[in-house]
Amino acid sequence: MSKEDGRGKCIPTNKTPNEIKESAKSFIKRLPAVPSHYCRKDTTKLYLPVEFKNIKNLYRCYKTELTSKGADVVSEKIFREIFNTNFNIGFHVPKKDKCIKCLHFEGQKPEDCAELKDHLDEKEASKKRLDCHRQLGKENPSFLCTSFDLQKVLNTPHGNNMLLFYSRKYAVFNLCFYESITRNGFCFIWGETEAKRGANEIATIVQKYIQNVDSRGTITSLILYSDSCPGQNKNKIVLAAIHNALLKSTNLLTIQMNYLLPGHTEMSVDSIHSTIEQSVRNITVWAPSQWATISELARKEPAPYIVENLTHEDFLDFDELSDKYFKGNLVGKISKIRIATFKKSHPNQMKVKLSMKDDAPEESIQIIARPRSINSRYNSSLPITKAKYMDLKKLCDTGVIPKIFHKEYLNLQHTNTTKECLIDTDIEDVDENDN
Repeated sequence: MSKEDGRGKCIPTNKTPNEIKESAKSFIKRLPAVPSHYCRKDTTKLYLPVEFKNIKNLYRCYKTELTSKGADVVSEKIFREIFNTNFNIGFHVPKKDKCIKCLHFEGQKPEDCAELKDHLDEKEASKKRLDCHRQLGKENPSFLCTSFDLQKVLNTPHGNNMLLFYSRKYAVFNLCFYESITRNGFCFIWGETEAKRGANEIATIVQKYIQNVDSRGTITSLILYSDSCPGQNKNKIVLAAIHNALLKSTNLLTIQMNYLLPGHTEMSVDSIHSTIEQSVRNITVWAPSQWATISELARKEPAPYIVENLTHEDFLDFDELSDKYFKGNLVGKISKIRIATFKKSHPNQMKVKLSMKDDAPEESIQIIARPRSINSRYNSSLPITKAKYMDLKKLCDTGVIPKIFHKEYLNLQHTNTTKECLIDTDIEDVDENDN
């Protein structure tokens, strides 16, 4: 007699058991994925901090953890399928690293697309203008060209220790300024419990830097460059703060603000970010207080960076000042501005250009405000979420964070009412609404 049909009654040797798949799902569920702070779309998508990089790196972390416990793991193909099918999680991709227009017109030739040609011409005009301003100070020491930008969030503790990967981190911010001719580098550092990192915070630090330049007594023209992030640099709050600082200055006569094209924001200030990141590549930064010393000592030649630690008491509230600073409605204009020039000889005007091309027309916008004192923005420090506090406390309780740094974390204010979110911007943050 023939044998009984055995089809469908045994598990193929190449099929991954469900319990191993469930262990992969449990691993992914423990990841610190949170909503994006800057995402303006109605979405339930969560994001992982930048240190997780991509699925390939995430799988490597998963495999290392489970094999160290003697447990079986799924293949990278199965892990990728589980991650993409069962979870709505993305990886943080810095917005400035990608030009949406260049990606949109990829494969097309400039001669066949007028919009692409205009974009590339604007890109070249911006690069030419920045290079020209970098050299101005050599010919005339009264000119100073400075680029500034926020470094990517310094999540702390920071390091390659696997025990740190699954914990929510304390965010440290660092706004850097780099002077092209003097090669001076400035770092303004603060933590997430001291202040946020919006337009008022950027405006406060830009004003501080302008005061520093003015105090030198030899500089009459300051040329600033930054990216076009509307929530931080490109808004009427920062423009009002620059004009307000110019009118209060003693030696400065002109300040010009230049906004580079999104996706094409290579600036000298990026060297500060890379130098600091390189200096901590093989070490662990256990506490927020360490970043100031690390930043200062990251460069030795021609001189260490100049570092200032900021507290909530340092930040000013420019909202009321900027509310009625410029005459008329600027909605629809600020997002298009590429150059804004303020002159002390014309205190009631802001000259703007919508292009960096040499033949671009110039428009005058009337300023109706007067210089005034600015109130503090924060009355006290800010709380972190209870979930983040408990993660940091656990790292202290288990001895992962050395005891000498425990007080910095255990003394942090925390609350259940604060909403957890990813502080970094993500690739979906492409709307440029006027502020």
